[in-house]
Amino acid sequence: MNGKLGACFTILIFLGSIGAIPAFASSASTAAARKPVEVTGCLKQGPAAKEYLLRTADGKTWGIIETNMMMNNYLDHSVTIAGNLMRPTADERAAGGAQHFLRAYDLVVESDSCKQ
Repeated sequence: MNGKLGACFTILIFLGSIGAIPAFASSASTAAARKPVEVTGCLKQGPAAKEYLLRTADGKTWGIIETNMMMNNYLDHSVTIAGNLMRPTADERAAGGAQHFLRAYDLVVESDSCKQ
């Protein structure tokens, strides 16, 4: 009797753990969206506080959202910003003219001025 109960319990635990595996797996599109991105360009003030615009050499404009990085110290500098891609709200898309958006987590100053 004890042997059958133990076997049933073991089977239940095993079957329960199989169902949990897909919960921890992420789809390819979700994983790609979380992949860090690095962008280099000229940092400008954006339409609101803690929002910035990064204009790249290829003409793209990136909307940059930051938290506690003091990016305003690097306005009009050439910088490389690392961050995660994000989906902007309709208001964020309309303000500033950015085509792409990043939530920044790192900044490296490339030059004290922007090359125009």
